[in-house]
Amino acid sequence: MLIHLRDYANGITAIGYVFATTGLFLALNGHLELGTASMLWMWFLDHWDGHVARKTHDRRRPGAAEFGKCFDGFGDFIHGVLFPATVITLVGQGSALSLASVIFLVLAGAIRLSYFETAGLTNDGKFRGIPISYDTPILALMLVASSYVPEEIFRTALSVMFILLAALHITTAIQVPAIRGKAVPVFTALAMLLSGVLAFPTMFRAGF
Repeated sequence: MLIHLRDYANGITAIGYVFATTGLFLALNGHLELGTASMLWMWFLDHWDGHVARKTHDRRRPGAAEFGKCFDGFGDFIHGVLFPATVITLVGQGSALSLASVIFLVLAGAIRLSYFETAGLTNDGKFRGIPISYDTPILALMLVASSYVPEEIFRTALSVMFILLAALHITTAIQVPAIRGKAVPVFTALAMLLSGVLAFPTMFRAGF
């Protein structure tokens, strides 16, 4: 099994899991901004593993691509569904709205991932509906904005936003271009910048 991690693309995915686990650990221990900053690294590495896989497709070990497809799918669920659901739960403090938001998000995420596994991209390389991979950067932007709005308003806005996103995940009326090629380093730079915006003030206040 572990031999598949010697594949460059799968190795990048494995590194992403380290950031994802760290992000969940930090969030569950009360550091939402730091956890989200870490999860953003998982997010952009999720694009790099696909980029590298396409560049090295002719040099990959037998079975590496098939393993990578499943390995990457679990990562998508973590950063696109599980982590946002965790943050919504923590911020929502047991409200009925936050529970509804988490239920809709988990169901929509599972449906979307299952649909993508069978249908894939459109012929012109687009996603049907909003990809769940957009959830982490949207969550990050909302956390940045949270310092400018009252806590109760943010709590409600977060749950409502992800109910709307859940609906957009499973619609086929919208098509979104995949992040590929030259867009990968651009979005990587944006994710790293947003990660810094979230992490540095928190680390400064905590005295890290």
